Amino acid sequence: MATGPHPGFPTDAQPQLTAFLTQAPGTSRIEERVYTDRTTHVGPLRALGAAVNTDGATITVRGPAPLAAADVAGEDIRAATAALIAALAAEGTSTIRGMYHLRRGYGTLLPKLVSLGAKLTIDQELP
Repeated sequence: MATGPHPGFPTDAQPQLTAFLTQAPGTSRIEERVYTDRTTHVGPLRALGAAVNTDGATITVRGPAPLAAADVAGEDIRAATAALIAALAAEGTSTIRGMYHLRRGYGTLLPKLVSLGAKLTIDQELP
């Protein structure tokens, strides 16, 4: 998959897709053509156990990866959301710092996930 301007795949959704692909069988490659430094989500995904590598603007994901709880930080809204998606797929209880980014842009996401059965503990966090 490659990101691109409309009508292409949106670069803002690339980190979330990367998190989902950690659970897909096989090798997936994402070429980031819009914002080539969009990799702040890779470190947190690796900390959770994802087999994710970068080579320039290309992200390679090998899956499915058994994810495990970790203490990670989302440096921006996309990284926080990717970490949340991966943490929901992980065994154990994860701590995600930087969730204020997610609440700023996706204010209703956490309550919706709880309504679907996600077990979340939400502490107030200041930017």
